[in-house]
Amino acid sequence: MSANAGGRFHVSVEGPLRVAETVALTLHYSPPAGGLQTGGNLWVFYDIRQFGDRQHMYGADGVGVSGPAGTAWEARALMDGRQVRTFDIHPPAPEFLHAVHVQCVSGSIAEGERVAIELRTAPDGFLLPVNAIDAFRFWLVEDAAGKLSFYHPERDKYHYFLPREAELSVLESNALTITAAEPSVLQVTTPSHASGQAATRVVVTDRFGNPVHDAKGNVSLRTGSGEISVALNSYSTEGTMPLQGSTASVTATYQGIEAESNPVRVDADTSPFTLYWGDPHGMLFNQRPIVEHFAWGKDVNALDFAGGQLFSYSICIGEIWDELQEAWAKYDLPGEFVALPSAEFATGPDGSHRHGFFPAPEGQPPVFCEDRPAANDPKLHARYHPDTVFCRDYQEFYREMKRRGALIHGHFHTHFYVQEHLAEIYQKQQTDGVTEEEKINQFLMRGAKLGIVSGSDTHDNRPANPYKEPGPSGPAGLTGVWAERLDRPSIFEALFNRRCYATTGVRIIVDFRVNGAWVGSTVRADRFAFAADVVGTADIAQIDLVVNGDTASSYTPKRQHVQLADDVPLRFSPVGANYCYLRIRQEDGNRAWTSPIWLEPLL
Repeated sequence: MSANAGGRFHVSVEGPLRVAETVALTLHYSPPAGGLQTGGNLWVFYDIRQFGDRQHMYGADGVGVSGPAGTAWEARALMDGRQVRTFDIHPPAPEFLHAVHVQCVSGSIAEGERVAIELRTAPDGFLLPVNAIDAFRFWLVEDAAGKLSFYHPERDKYHYFLPREAELSVLESNALTITAAEPSVLQVTTPSHASGQAATRVVVTDRFGNPVHDAKGNVSLRTGSGEISVALNSYSTEGTMPLQGSTASVTATYQGIEAESNPVRVDADTSPFTLYWGDPHGMLFNQRPIVEHFAWGKDVNALDFAGGQLFSYSICIGEIWDELQEAWAKYDLPGEFVALPSAEFATGPDGSHRHGFFPAPEGQPPVFCEDRPAANDPKLHARYHPDTVFCRDYQEFYREMKRRGALIHGHFHTHFYVQEHLAEIYQKQQTDGVTEEEKINQFLMRGAKLGIVSGSDTHDNRPANPYKEPGPSGPAGLTGVWAERLDRPSIFEALFNRRCYATTGVRIIVDFRVNGAWVGSTVRADRFAFAADVVGTADIAQIDLVVNGDTASSYTPKRQHVQLADDVPLRFSPVGANYCYLRIRQEDGNRAWTSPIWLEPLL
């Protein structure tokens, strides 16, 4: 499989190019030595994950083709302009694509002659993606002799080029640079705990969440203690603000746009732990380099840590495993940001999705565990790392994860929990929280010990992305972690020991303890008393103390900062699995769920 166009495939369009604009766009193709014959095929692909939905519709004249005199062409979008998935050109092309099929129905063209393909997804041209990207590309599979077909089996998600033994010629276009729209939103972030002052970060984005790299001027920062002006450096700036009171926030203003930071808890003693924020579950499904997932988490969404997953059918491809290793190493930045090495597995026999988080992936081969037929294609496996470890089902997966000291994370595609450390209660594709909470409680009542987390399941390489995207269209969740330090071993240890909690994407501060013990702990005593310190991003409507799956006590404070102290009314579980956690709902609808604290009464 080749990805070298050698000047034979390129895209022409007049710039500058900005997101969501419509432009006149033409692809130019020239055949190899020997030319392209009658019946010859061209398949044009591009990445759907850069767009705002899963469709790019073409009308009757949406694809225009012109070639040398004496040639005639037919063209159509595959799957009616919806998603096309194939492993046959992955990599270099991403897995989720649009595809257009062009065929020469009469005549032929020689080497050096050109075919022009105009793509019109809107009446007046090609609608550019909503994601700003420095290297938006097209890919072309050429079949000069007309020997290939692109087959889509019924009830299968994937397309396949036939015959399977054919070596594909894949051409990659030149890259387009598509920039952000006008400034529209300020993202203002501070640490959740501070003493007397807060380091504040401001990011200027457009209405789609793209950082505006050419933003200029100053940003005003103010608290009740004063105001300062800080200059933008490209799309972001930082400043330190004094704080007063037990809680505070920072307001930022830029070009008439105003936004408030997450809340800051001032001078609260949480030693030996600090609260850090991250997105454990974000997919790398697009054409951006893997490293950009972590760059986005650190520099745009101001996260402290992020996991970034590909399915194991991708990580086992030799060059992708190498790229992952490089990205994990580059963004292992103690004190600044932590990239969590991880992958997602569709484990047999029922296809449950599970994540493995690796404490030390260096020197380890990748792991494959997939039940979907397309992932078990020998043509795909031929590109795998030679030392790939193959697991046939979830039991072999558990054994391999245990051997590596990994922690295991499940979500709504995880049908049962056995050896998982973490369960995801909320994400972009499962936003009600209620369904997952009920499922998680079923397994907690059976004795499972599950920490509660939240993430994005973003499919566009942007961890904690709050914006609509193909498929997962809700806002992303966030996970708060109580860790000793901001480094990979400490974040891993905190998640492994379930010292974490979930929110619907806002930085609600929740310090919940029983008899002084933190979430994720087991407390053995003859009496249990809890204490909670909660600071919302809006007024707190209700706090529920959940004991053994039932709401044992409810509190309706109707204010932003809440401190509670009360007994835990323990009703013994018939199976001896006693636990409690907090469920929090704000007036604006945002929610949080802590990990449980397990309770063992003295006999």
